[in-house]
Order: sequence, then structure tokens, then C-alpha cells
Amino acid sequence: MGFGEELRHWRERRKVSLSGLAQATHYSKGYLSRVERGQRNPERLLAELSDDALGADGKLVEAWVSDFGPEPMLGPGAGGEATKRRTFLKSASTALVLPGLPEADPHANAVARLRDALVPDSPVTGEDMSLTAFGRAVTRARRDFAAARYAGLADDLADLVPVARAATGPGGNALAAQVYHLAARTLIKLAMPPYAWVAAHQAEQAAQASGDIRAIAEARRDMVSLFHRAADYGKARNLTARAADTLRPALPNADPAAWGAYGTLMSTGAIAAARLEDRHTALSMLQEAEEASHRSPKLVLSAGHVVTYQIGVFIILGDAGTAIERARRIAAEEIPTLERRAGYFTGIAEAYTLWGKTDRAVRALLVAEKIAPAEIRRSNPRRVIEDLLHRDPHSNLSGLRALARRASVAL
Repeated sequence: MGFGEELRHWRERRKVSLSGLAQATHYSKGYLSRVERGQRNPERLLAELSDDALGADGKLVEAWVSDFGPEPMLGPGAGGEATKRRTFLKSASTALVLPGLPEADPHANAVARLRDALVPDSPVTGEDMSLTAFGRAVTRARRDFAAARYAGLADDLADLVPVARAATGPGGNALAAQVYHLAARTLIKLAMPPYAWVAAHQAEQAAQASGDIRAIAEARRDMVSLFHRAADYGKARNLTARAADTLRPALPNADPAAWGAYGTLMSTGAIAAARLEDRHTALSMLQEAEEASHRSPKLVLSAGHVVTYQIGVFIILGDAGTAIERARRIAAEEIPTLERRAGYFTGIAEAYTLWGKTDRAVRALLVAEKIAPAEIRRSNPRRVIEDLLHRDPHSNLSGLRALARRASVAL
């Protein structure tokens, strides 16, 4: 029996539909159907994820090896877009290098443009754009962030910052605050906190000028995130609590997006409280975030988003089992943004690592990479990869060494 037939056998034996398997493995239903019919040669990653999802006890991996050979699993870096990325990296060897970014990082030029837009070398005038066009541009930028397209977004934000600088009135300042907020979040994702502080400060100024609850909550969350990354957890927790006291009375009359921004602020503060072993405050903030998610647009804050923060809090509190239990309460597809969906799987990977289930941890990281490759290069996933390499110095875990290379983790 070939791999495709074996896959169908186990799927039908477990009474799992093609749609259900697609949700579990993050391969499309059409692709899985072609694999089962022998029309596509799958990656070994599919064999491992399907084996785990269907409880095949290694039989699907054996079938894949029988059909396609004993080569180690390469995961998403085996070819296609990953090959193009490697080609680009090679051609970009002369790219500008910034402090904090590795040599020849393809994000460097975009970060440099955004930095220079935020802090120009000489006084510059803002650029005019109609409020409607500005709003559409900000909406596109939010979508790019949700899809984890950070390098392209940094480039686009560099063009929007001069527009934000020229914005006036409550509506213009609210949009400007969103531009600076997205700049701060993007620079955090690209591991450039010094520039993120600049963007966060400008977001705070624009938000206060606008009086917009959503903008104020988002700007305050940027500050909380940066204090957290500076390991000033007390400041991050206390800043969240003070912001909550200020914003909570205005929430009943606020729009749904403001509720989402408030819930995201509380989720971020909960992580800082957990770092201080302040379990009561962490869980209380998560409860507020969960309540806010019921009144928020799903793209801003869904129940699935909050679960990703719950996973993080319980990992920090040393309760990996509860972290996994919370993860199992939702399907990944309930998290509407790729950025948070990838975070869901990196959180699962960290929990499984702490739990000693290293094979499952690697598989979760590979799924995260498949969803949003840029997320794997961030500091927390890289620490998980380093921990896994330390636990298995000979790197017998399938695909781990290749994953480490793609994430620029030293072997």
C-alpha cells in the first residue's frame, strides 16, 4: 500500500474527513485529496503531522519512507518559496546591516527606511492624503500585519509615516496613531526595540491628541510590550493596570474595535504579571481580555487570540499541562490572523518542550513556520529551538537541525 492509500486508510479508520485533516495539518483539502489519489508527492512533514493527528503510531511515516526514501524531513524549507528565500539571502549579502539584525538580513533595508521615516536626518514636511485614502492605506497595513508580512509592511509604513506626521483633527490623529502603532509592533517583530520605542512614543502622542479609545489602548499596549521586553515586568503590569482604570469607564460607549484593543492590552499585561508570579492579577487580566473578545471584531481580538495568551501565561507559571489543555479548547482555524495562529503553535511547542514531549514540540514549530515563516525568526521560538537542541544534542528529532538553520540558531 502506497503512502496515499495508507493516508486514506487511516483517515477513514479514524472517521476523519478531508476537511478535518486539513484543519489538523494546515494542508489544503484539495492537496490532501491529490496526495491520497497519488497525484502529488508530499513532504515528510505531512506524513508526520498526519501520523500524529490520526494516531497512526508511525505507520504513515513508514509508508512515506517506503515510497520516497529515508531522507530527513526538511519541512517548509525544502524547496519552492524557501529556495527562493535562500537565493534572495545569498544575493542580499551586501545589504545594509543594522544593529540587532544578523548580517545580510533581508529585512534590513525596510527597517532602515522605516527608522529614517520615524527619525529623519533633517526636518521634513508631512505629506497630504485624503482621510479616506489614508484610512484605506491603514486598513491594508493592518491586514499585512495580521498576515505576518513584516518586511513588506515596514517598507509601506515608511511611506505612511510622513502622511501621519501631517495628519490633523481627531480622525487624522487616530489614523496617525494606528500608523505609529503598527510601526512599533512591526519593529518589535523584527527585533528592533530601540526604533520601536520611538514609534510607540509617537503613537502615544497621536492617540492622546485624537482622544480615540482604541488608539489610546493600542499605544499603551506598545509601551507595555516594550517594558516587558526590557524585563521591567513590574512597570509593564502596573502600566496595564493604570490604563485599565482610565479606559474601563469609557468602554460601555466604545466601538467594538476599542474593546478589542482593550482586550489585547489586558492580555499583554497578563504576561507581565505572570513573569512576576502574580497569578491572581494575570488570571484576572486574562478574564477581562476574554470578556472583551466577545464584543470585539474577530480580526482584532477573538477568543482564539486570548487562548494564545493563556497558553503563554501558564507556560510562564510552569504549568505546561494546563497550557496544552487551554490550547485544545480551540481549533487553530478559530484564530483569524496568521500572526497569532503561528503564535498559538509556538506556544504549544514551548509547552511540549517543558513537558518533555520534544517530537510534538518540533512538529508544532514546523506548523508555525509553515503558517508564518517570519515568526520562527523571533526570539521566543528561537529560544525553544535552542532548548530542543540542548535536550537532544545529537538532533535526532526529525527536521530540528534544518529548522534551526532556517531560524539562524547556532548548531
